Amino acid sequence: MNEAKNKNLFIRVSEKEKNIIEQNAKKCGLSMSEYLRQCALGYMPRAVLPEIFFSFNDKLDELCVAVEGKITVDTEEKIIGLIDSITEELILPKRERLVV
Repeated sequence: MNEAKNKNLFIRVSEKEKNIIEQNAKKCGLSMSEYLRQCALGYMPRAVLPEIFFSFNDKLDELCVAVEGKITVDTEEKIIGLIDSITEELILPKRERLVV
């Protein structure tokens, strides 16, 4: 269950800083509030990937299905590991160490 977000924080930024934050939030497909929240909580929001990436990823999945049983288990594991590392690097959010 998500905790209700009913508290406000107010910060002062320059016009230039505000524009940069807006641009970065937009690139990530996030509202400014969500973008800043993720940054403040130690996450590194990622830019939304172009549609071509998802087409490429689908082709890699098709390749795995097509070669299943036709290649060595070791090669199949390497292909799956490569796809997993690409997904982790480009899609999944990363979290930095929080300063406590």
